[in-house]
Amino acid sequence: MDFDAFLKGAGIIALIGLSALIVFLIFYLLSLNKLIKNTISEILGFSKQIESALVKLSNDVDSIKSRVESSLGNFDQTSSQIRNSFQNFDEKINSFGNIFRPFNELSQYVYNRVAPPLQTTARVVSGVSKAINVFVEFLSKKRGSDGT
Repeated sequence: MDFDAFLKGAGIIALIGLSALIVFLIFYLLSLNKLIKNTISEILGFSKQIESALVKLSNDVDSIKSRVESSLGNFDQTSSQIRNSFQNFDEKINSFGNIFRPFNELSQYVYNRVAPPLQTTARVVSGVSKAINVFVEFLSKKRGSDGT
């Protein structure tokens, strides 16, 4: 019966060891449960922070979107006004051109009619002036050589 007692003793030791292992596993699982609960609460808190940040970001994006839309509307109005101003400016320049074109044509006509005769007259006067100067010099040389 030694062997039976040995087996009974080994069985009791095994049961005590198994009971200790089960108690250890229970405490380990309880601490693991606390760790999981803490992790879940931190994840939930983090998700709430992300959610609030996303809500703020969404509000900011909506605000920026409305500002950009109004700015683009203002830009469209401004570009339309600039385009109209340039068209008006172009029309004014064309009207000035139409006003001054007859004066320019008139001045060209008068110049073409008056300039050639004036140039011819200027050449004749210059030629006559040179002729008179030569004649006066000739007379003054002749007088000086006559002794008077």
